[in-house]
Order: sequence, then C-alpha cells, then structure tokens
Amino acid sequence: MSYHLKADSLSKHFTLHMLEGRRLRALEDVSFAVEPGEFLGVVGRSGSGKSSLLRCLYRRYLPSSGSVLYTTESGPVDLAAADERTVLRLREGEIGYVSQFLRAIPRTLAREVVAEPLVRRGFSPEEAAERAAAILGSLGLPSSLQEAYPATMSGGEQQRVNLARALVSRPRFLLLDEPTSALDPETRALSLDAIRELNDAGTTMIGIFHDAESLSALADRVLVLEEGCVRWCGPAGEAAELAVGV
Repeated sequence: MSYHLKADSLSKHFTLHMLEGRRLRALEDVSFAVEPGEFLGVVGRSGSGKSSLLRCLYRRYLPSSGSVLYTTESGPVDLAAADERTVLRLREGEIGYVSQFLRAIPRTLAREVVAEPLVRRGFSPEEAAERAAAILGSLGLPSSLQEAYPATMSGGEQQRVNLARALVSRPRFLLLDEPTSALDPETRALSLDAIRELNDAGTTMIGIFHDAESLSALADRVLVLEEGCVRWCGPAGEAAELAVGV
C-alpha cells in the first residue's frame, strides 16, 4: 500500500523552563498513515494534542522523536528530520496549512493576501488576482470586502481569507486546523464544498473539526486523540458512536 504521509512513533514534549524544567507531553508515540487523496479527520477533547499534531506535521513544531515520512513529487522525505530549506520548499510547492487564525500581511488587501502565494509561484499579478477573487467569491466574500484589510474584518471573514489563501494554490497535501469554526451555517457549507472539491481533485488532507456534520461531510477515516495518544483510528462510518470532541 502506498502512503502520502506516514507518522511512526511521533512524540512531542515541551520543557517549561519557568516551572523548573517540568516536561509537558503534547504527543506520545502517535502512529498513522494517510493514503493519496484521502481525508483523515482528527478529533479529541481540548488539549488532546490535535493542533500539536498538525504543527509537527507542518514543522512549526520540531518533533521530539519519531518520523513523518512524506511522499513528495520527487521521493520520500522525513519531515521530522528534514532541514529548514527542504521544509520551506515543500511549504511553497506542495504542503498547505490553514491555522485557526489568520496571520495577515500588514497593510495588504484581502485579495492580495490570497494572491500572494500564486505570485511567488510565478503567476502574473493579474492572473493571481483573478484566481484569488474567484476563490474568495466561492467562499461568499463579496468584492467590497476583498478590497478591505483583513484586520478590519470579523473573525468569520478572516477565516474565509485564511482558507482561500490555502486553497488557491491547490496543494498536494493540506492540513486544516478547525477551518470553519467561526463560520455561520451558510458560509460553512460553502467552505466545506470548496474543501471537498479540492479533495475530490486529488489533494490529500488531514483536518481537525469539532462538529460531526463537517466531519461526516469530508472524512474518509477518523483519528481520535486522547491525552496525546491515539485512542482509535478507523473508517469514518464506524466512528458515529465516538462523539466529536470526546
């Protein structure tokens, strides 16, 4: 069986120097694999390690131990051990990440925030702006807000800009950390449609969701975390009895 990403005994510990070096366990011996084009949903109580897992996979956190074998277009790379240059290259070309909060470029319009990854990849400013406007429109953000600064927007509007920035470049692998948590039902449905469309086109995804509706709409399988460890992993249809956010 071929895997797009395979985590093996992945652990992450933090050392709290302000508390006499106390160690905090975020993840412990987490192992799972994701097939090409699959959507893996991640659930668990607050503090169970969900966001820490995604940050380790994206290498915002350096894992304490274990491996994360990611199959790039040119071969496998261990994201837990790769040098920073390799990680940055993969972020620019293959791996996308949607955090819970938008970190907008200062004094940059929303449409430009979304278009910026395309410009870096060689698209003309005009084509990048056109694609950015299209994806923002599909997420229900009107033209008037596309020409506004994200700092002036509501949390839900910022979240749509954040999601659009990740979707517009159509990455091979996408990590989603509660991408619809601040959205109303109508815009949540639009966002789920956009995510599903990209997944159906072949993008492999791992996503954190707290609501069962979003999870059932997208996930092929579900990974349940509890106190930094894998409690269960299996087909989404068999996870009905496991409440989201358990």
